[in-house]
Amino acid sequence: MALLEGLRVVCQNMSVLPGCMAQHHAARLLSSSAVLSRYRAPMEPPKGFEEGVAGEAREPRSDLVEKFWSPDCMSSAELRKLSLQQTREAFQRQEGDCGSSEVQVAALTTKIKAMAAHMRVHRKDYHSRRGLQAMLNQRRTLLQYLRRKDFDSYAIVLSRLGLKDNYLKLERAYGQSRATK
Repeated sequence: MALLEGLRVVCQNMSVLPGCMAQHHAARLLSSSAVLSRYRAPMEPPKGFEEGVAGEAREPRSDLVEKFWSPDCMSSAELRKLSLQQTREAFQRQEGDCGSSEVQVAALTTKIKAMAAHMRVHRKDYHSRRGLQAMLNQRRTLLQYLRRKDFDSYAIVLSRLGLKDNYLKLERAYGQSRATK
C-alpha cells in the first residue's frame, strides 16, 4: 500500500505536464501491472528447502565451492588477471615484488600474448594495435636496461619466457654506438 501512496504523490507532483497529460500518465502509472508486480511479496522457498536449525546457516558444500571458483567458470578478464598474478609470483625476487625489471618484463609478456590473441580475431582493431605496439616498445626498453645492468638475470628471463635475443640485430642495424647507450 505504501507503494501506491508513493505513486499517487509522484503523480500529483507532475505539474510540469499539461493537465490532461499529467492525469493520463498518473492513471497509467497507477494501473500498470508491471510496476505493481515488481513489488509483490517475496516468493516462498521451494519445497524441500531446509534451513537447518532455526537461525543457523548451512555449511557450503566444498565441491560446489571449488567448482564455482574454478577457472572453467571465470570470465576472460578474470583469467587474464589470474595469469598475470601467477606470472608476477613466478618472477618476483622476494614476497610482494611487483616492480623489478624481471617482473615487469614477465607481466608485459603475459599482456602481449593476450593482446596478440585478441588481434588475431580482431584484425582491424587499430586502437588495440597501438596499445600492443606500446607494450612491445616498453618491454624492449626494459630488456635493454636489464641486459645492460644484469646480464645473468636478462638471460634467465629470456629463457623462462621463451624470448629471443634480438640485441645483436640492433647492434648491426644501428652500429656500436646505438647498442651500447
